[in-house]
Amino acid sequence: MSNTLRDARRFWRASFTGAAKSRENLRARIAIGLHFLEYGLALEGARPGHGLEKALQLAADIDTYVDNFACDATVEIALRTLQNYLAFNAAADLDLGEISTVVTRHIGKVTGGLSGGVETVTADQIRHDGMMDFLKFAEARHSIRTYKQEPVPKGAIERAVRCAQQSPSSCNRQTCRARVWTDPADIAKIAALQNGNRGFGDQLGGIAIITSDLAHWEHAHERYQAWVDGGMFAMSFAYGLHAEGLGAVMLNWSVTHDQDDRLRHLTGLPESELVITMVGFGVLPDQLRVPVSQRKPVDYALTLDAPLHSSE
Repeated sequence: MSNTLRDARRFWRASFTGAAKSRENLRARIAIGLHFLEYGLALEGARPGHGLEKALQLAADIDTYVDNFACDATVEIALRTLQNYLAFNAAADLDLGEISTVVTRHIGKVTGGLSGGVETVTADQIRHDGMMDFLKFAEARHSIRTYKQEPVPKGAIERAVRCAQQSPSSCNRQTCRARVWTDPADIAKIAALQNGNRGFGDQLGGIAIITSDLAHWEHAHERYQAWVDGGMFAMSFAYGLHAEGLGAVMLNWSVTHDQDDRLRHLTGLPESELVITMVGFGVLPDQLRVPVSQRKPVDYALTLDAPLHSSE
């Protein structure tokens, strides 16, 4: 019961249930607003004026954010989305003056070259850029517990995190982070708090703590969404390491709050960031042994076109 109460209190303090209290809260609300506009603009039947109330709220949130924090990537992406929204509605008889004023006020302050809104792509482009035998790629990934004692290239870690950032997230809020350590002494201290790395933890070239920031969630019905977004982020990170030719293993973080507090004290992890899992990784040796237990038959995992029952 005490662990459940701690989880509830953490969510209540960090989330913006009731009001946006922090920079991360406002970042999340801006992400929700611009995602709503992008969603509408991307629909085949997109119509002028769709989401006007959301666009006005987004413009007001941008003003508030700039006044209290900074004109950063969050603002630039939102401004680009509003530019796209204004262009789409240019011929419509709508009062877009407030939105246009906010865009004009701040657009000269951003220089990052970031994008927002929608773009047109073709099916051929998607197929050309994404074509690979993903089943073969996935089947070649193993949980690795033997590593060569070599440093992991920083560029490979960065590319793996960029891969993880492509994971879907609720309203594109992008709540997840990979906190990575590569110094052997630091890895040893963190691994000592996790009980699933015996026999190989001292071989790791890096360890990542995957988190989702509860400050990006708003309603009680979103209280479990961090686990969903964080799980996808963690798996994409592991696939990213795999694509870089590195080995990786998931190190679960199913612990009580006292152990979680020890990790937070050691790493300085903010209370608002929920630990989803750890990922150990490193350079593959030239030859190694891996578990080969067969996956269950596909009909265990797949139910296709099952009959539906009346909703009444």
